[in-house]
Amino acid sequence: MTERAEADRIQVLRPCPALFEFNCMMLRTTDKRVQEVIRNQRAVMDENRAMARRMQTPHLPLHEILPDGAWSGEPCFVVAGGPSLRGFDFERLRGRGRVIAINRAFEFIPWADMLFFMDHTFYQFVHKDPERLAKWESFRGYRVFLNMMGRLVPDCNSVKAIGRSGVSHSHSKGLYHGNNSGFGALQMALALGCRPIYLLGYDMLDEGKANKTDAQTHWHSGYGRLAHMGAPLSFRRDFDLEANRLKKLDYVFNLNPRSGLRVFKFKTIEEVLNGPARESVGNDTMHSAVPDVLGSSAQD
Repeated sequence: MTERAEADRIQVLRPCPALFEFNCMMLRTTDKRVQEVIRNQRAVMDENRAMARRMQTPHLPLHEILPDGAWSGEPCFVVAGGPSLRGFDFERLRGRGRVIAINRAFEFIPWADMLFFMDHTFYQFVHKDPERLAKWESFRGYRVFLNMMGRLVPDCNSVKAIGRSGVSHSHSKGLYHGNNSGFGALQMALALGCRPIYLLGYDMLDEGKANKTDAQTHWHSGYGRLAHMGAPLSFRRDFDLEANRLKKLDYVFNLNPRSGLRVFKFKTIEEVLNGPARESVGNDTMHSAVPDVLGSSAQD
């Protein structure tokens, strides 16, 4: 590079004096509209920096009150939203082990050990409805948010998201989100040391149902917006990407043999629940009796 070319390159990298002078003038101006714009810009920058920090160190991190392995050796039922659970009596799970309720399942299992979610729109959906918010506030288990964006959610504990694809056994280090809460909730059960782990409502609609107008995506009434029939297939693909790792988890069972998700071993709900109740684990000893909220609302 010649000396002239090097000088031109350096000149391009120098700050523009006119732009610098304009910025200084904007900062010194007494115009209220300009000052408001500057304040808003600074507020956005400060919040972006705060969100970046929370992505690395979540607000109210779960591991500070519930460490990895806290439920070691205890059975766990992870309740998702698949339509195979429509009309199911969730009281049958009480006393059988730990229960992780995903998204709206907490409304129908108020005695569950954990509410797990990763969609901030679900958080907003709950907090905009007084009845659902009352159920949220009275929920006795852990409220856990897999916090991908570093959002500030003051009334629940957060877990760091460390990427989309992978399988984590430590929520203190972070969980992979897999583009769906069912994927994250399974890892939460793994991180807490649960054995065995039973998946309920992990239906992942098959290809034939994906295009049917009358196909259901949830056993409840959904989240206030039209469900896209391709979403369950998208969720399933993320599980399939990790099939080699997931198939090695021989203590994880899908309790819907007709599920489109085929990476785990299968059992039926009847096969699992017809055995004797375990009186010393899970929600049966942690929580006192809660009024039944199922009834007709479970058929919404």
